[in-house]
Amino acid sequence: MSRDVRVERGVRIPLSAGVSLGADLFLPAGSGPVPAVVAILPYRRDVLGGAGCWTTLTRFAAAGYATVLVDPRGLGSSDGRPRAPFDPAEADDGVAAVEWAARQPWCSGPVGLWGFSYGAALALRTAGRQPAALRAVVSLMGFTDLERDFVHPGGVRGGIGPLGVWGLSTLVNQLLPPLHGHREPAEQRRWADRIEWDDPYLVDIARHPPGHPVWRSRAIDAGAVTVPTLSVGGWRDMFCDAAVRIHEQVRGPRALVMGPWMHSAPDDAADEPVDATALAVRWWDRWLGGRSTVDDPVTVYVQGAAPGWHALPSWSPADPVPVLSGGGGDAPADPTVGTLSGLWGIPNGGYGRPLDQHEDDARSVAVTGEPLAGPLLVLGRPAVSGVRGRVVVKLADVDPAGRSTLVTGTVTAAADGTVALDPTCYRFAAGHRLRVVVSDAAFPRVWPGPAAEVGVRDLVLRLPVAAGAGDPVPVERPVPGPDWATDAPRWEIVRDLLGSRVTVAVGDALRAELPGGHTIAQDTDIRASVRRDDPGSADLRATTTAEVRLATGEQVQVRAELILAGPLAAATGAVSVDGSTLVVRSWDLSEPQPGQPGSEQEQGSPGPAPHGQRPHPFRRRGRGPGHRGQRRRAEQRPADALQHPSQ
Repeated sequence: MSRDVRVERGVRIPLSAGVSLGADLFLPAGSGPVPAVVAILPYRRDVLGGAGCWTTLTRFAAAGYATVLVDPRGLGSSDGRPRAPFDPAEADDGVAAVEWAARQPWCSGPVGLWGFSYGAALALRTAGRQPAALRAVVSLMGFTDLERDFVHPGGVRGGIGPLGVWGLSTLVNQLLPPLHGHREPAEQRRWADRIEWDDPYLVDIARHPPGHPVWRSRAIDAGAVTVPTLSVGGWRDMFCDAAVRIHEQVRGPRALVMGPWMHSAPDDAADEPVDATALAVRWWDRWLGGRSTVDDPVTVYVQGAAPGWHALPSWSPADPVPVLSGGGGDAPADPTVGTLSGLWGIPNGGYGRPLDQHEDDARSVAVTGEPLAGPLLVLGRPAVSGVRGRVVVKLADVDPAGRSTLVTGTVTAAADGTVALDPTCYRFAAGHRLRVVVSDAAFPRVWPGPAAEVGVRDLVLRLPVAAGAGDPVPVERPVPGPDWATDAPRWEIVRDLLGSRVTVAVGDALRAELPGGHTIAQDTDIRASVRRDDPGSADLRATTTAEVRLATGEQVQVRAELILAGPLAAATGAVSVDGSTLVVRSWDLSEPQPGQPGSEQEQGSPGPAPHGQRPHPFRRRGRGPGHRGQRRRAEQRPADALQHPSQ
């Protein structure tokens, strides 16, 4: 298929005088003007982010669509200072990319936007600005509310996900030098400026606690999207509710696909993988090319008993009806509860599904019903009333042997009345029992706080019970792609029975071939632990080391570390080339005090200070030599070490 596609790397999209965005272009070979498809990727198109979607980009182009992959302002090879994560102004780049693509001679006029996770959010934010050439959107595992959906779930401070997993990976991306055209002076300048002056995303997250006004300013209004929108989500993904909300709120023609997936592309999912690229191509064909129709507006995977794919005419769940009531009391304070929920609500690449919940259930307030006389199909958002406080509420399926399976749940900072759980499509088998579980902990998804009173009084579970799930439908399985990467994920739960401490460890060892002939070996280890008798004992320690062998021979290593332990909250990053350490930086992540940047009084994110108005932010160990044995003066910029000797 790649023989039918022409790739142009390092394309520039002008924004203003001297400022442009970096992009890669995938064109159908030998064709005239065709519709265009644009993705804004905040994870660097020259590293794993770009390599991970290379097959999709190529298939889009082979299907007859000019495909553009863009680095946002301040990231990758794009000019300018990076914005705060999910800043509304990010849509400026999306609008510029759409308008630029529509003007090119290879474009026939119509443009589509697509993306996965953050990229999907950028597509939706851009679509909300309604650029004239935009005709359709595909959102894969998208979201609209960064605080509610990820950073501080339900208004409770987030745990291992936002800082340990996502924050650390984005720090590595910031520190890595440019890989495509790395010897070009412009790329050297961009890298040197970012490594010297810019704070990583995790600093912004640490500065803005739950409820900070900045989070409302960064939410996306899906109701402003009026073009046809395909939303694809996973019942086990942290953005499950968001994917359904997108479908509910957009105001143009729409379709919804919900699978049993965690936070991974449907093509790469461990369970029931689906060719999401083919889904997107059919969407483009319908709304950009006018070559086909989309017959099933809603396709869902039924979990539980008699699982399978079904088509629905619309997303219209029934009103929840009472099915279980009773119970009361206060949940015992136990910050270790939640580990058996797997990596629920944590970006994980598709592994870490929930385990038997029995032990967690026993450490919480649990209300269990009688065995069901017949199967019960739930389609929509369950609701639980009679809980108060900072609560984690879960719905479980208890089989005749007593095994407890997590179905869905939610986290909320201040429950007082009815709490809506994340939507689901799940069939309980006859003889199984419904169980509602209430606690104040979801470790390590949310960070333990002071022991909170969690009350359960006259609990009532209401379920949107469906008569059926529509007709069974076949789905397309993924097309095998090139074997460009290998990964060895790790997930451990260790409970110290003497010290009452539980530790959750996740990580991976990733080896990949990158575009341009480079290779990367990236190893990550993230550990979060807490003692059962002391929420304040929680700590998080994370390390990622990325080693890149450039096609020109240089060996680059980036090491990023994070620690949250009591009053200590800090991150560090180091860059070395050919064994010589060039840069070491550190950031204080402790919670701001009133009046400081990031405190409750602050209404926005401060930008980088002008040169000369802040201390020099990095130090060098010794005198860093350049590559191939050349010695460089220590006062030179770090990027010099990657320049060609002739420069």
